[in-house]
Amino acid sequence: MRFFWVVSRHSVNLFFFDEWDVYDGLFRGWPWWRFFLQEHGPHRQGLGVTVVVWLLRATHWDSRVQAYAIASAIIVAMLSAIHLKARLYGGLGWSDIIIPVLFLGLGQWEVLLSAPGPSAQAFPLLLLISYCVAWSHQKPWLRYSGIVILNFLLVYTGYGIFVSIITLLLLAVACWQNRKERGAMIAPLAAFIASTLSLASFFYKYAFNPAADCFRFPYPNLAAYPWFIGLMFGRFLGIKRGTILPGAIGVLVLILLMAVCVRSLLMVLEGLNRANVGVLILTGYTLVYAAAAAIGRVCMGMQAAGSSRNITLLIPGFVGLYFCLLNRNQSRHTRIAIFVLLLAVLPACIQRNHKEIEGFSAMKAAWKRCYLANEKVAYCDAQSHLQLYPKPTATHLNEKLAYLKENRLNLYGDPH
Repeated sequence: MRFFWVVSRHSVNLFFFDEWDVYDGLFRGWPWWRFFLQEHGPHRQGLGVTVVVWLLRATHWDSRVQAYAIASAIIVAMLSAIHLKARLYGGLGWSDIIIPVLFLGLGQWEVLLSAPGPSAQAFPLLLLISYCVAWSHQKPWLRYSGIVILNFLLVYTGYGIFVSIITLLLLAVACWQNRKERGAMIAPLAAFIASTLSLASFFYKYAFNPAADCFRFPYPNLAAYPWFIGLMFGRFLGIKRGTILPGAIGVLVLILLMAVCVRSLLMVLEGLNRANVGVLILTGYTLVYAAAAAIGRVCMGMQAAGSSRNITLLIPGFVGLYFCLLNRNQSRHTRIAIFVLLLAVLPACIQRNHKEIEGFSAMKAAWKRCYLANEKVAYCDAQSHLQLYPKPTATHLNEKLAYLKENRLNLYGDPH
């Protein structure tokens, strides 16, 4: 209820920043498949933008539907994670409150209300949890067909691309472990070939475009990479003040995740146990994403590690930590460890983040009111203290605003 209340109260019907580029095809009349294949930054848009474009066309381009779609994707991902836990460990228990606590924190408010779009974080999260559910199926044909389809969608949907590394690794292990039984090897081998083709197709006419203009690899200070990741994890835990404490605690979390991931990998190499596969996927994905975020954004300074848009795709790693504890014998020590994990992640969920949310929403609403009254982009940027788009001429902002006015779309759909 709180999650949707924040969207209902603070979302504003106004395209902002990257959305003017992501939805540029709406002004051009693109078919759905062009949105699916569209590049923006280092990734393609895939399922998220494709779904939201359909919703926009059905609602006079009311951009608030994007916020609702993102919130819905995160909540369905949460429900899927609860379903996954029940499948892997048989039923639900008191400790499963950790799952909604992890998914429903408002520290990720930028994903809901700012301009990352639905494809970058929210829909990859939903697809990743669904992908884990696919791996948990007992029937090979259902398991491997689900893996192939969801891997394809992940490869093309935002930062879901990173799961391709895990997919090929796990399918290679499945092929190796079934090498002596030709019949059992057919399905994982076919899935491996299909997944390889999915990844290869991603690079057809692909042009790498880092999200940060200052991007440089390798970064001169290599130690900045783990510290950046540590600050990301520290922010996830709700530690906002300073850099030393969140960074130090975050680095400890990073080391713990790496240890759990390696342990799960070693156990998977011995046998494709469903629970171990789930832990490997969840922790491995978050580690790869966090490393990619550090490589891509460290040049922007350590403050970039505190961006709330980073939080959403760190959720799987903490779900993986919880599942790892469930894999252990349910001794007193394990129950204490689970309770400690709950205490560690609870503060970030309890935090309201009201100053950031209310401040951003107020500026966006002020820009909209100003433009409806004056129709001067630069003037409204100054009056609202919010830059709608950094380079208006590059995206033909004035022409797009005129198109919206002529057709009574987006901010002109509800001028009151």
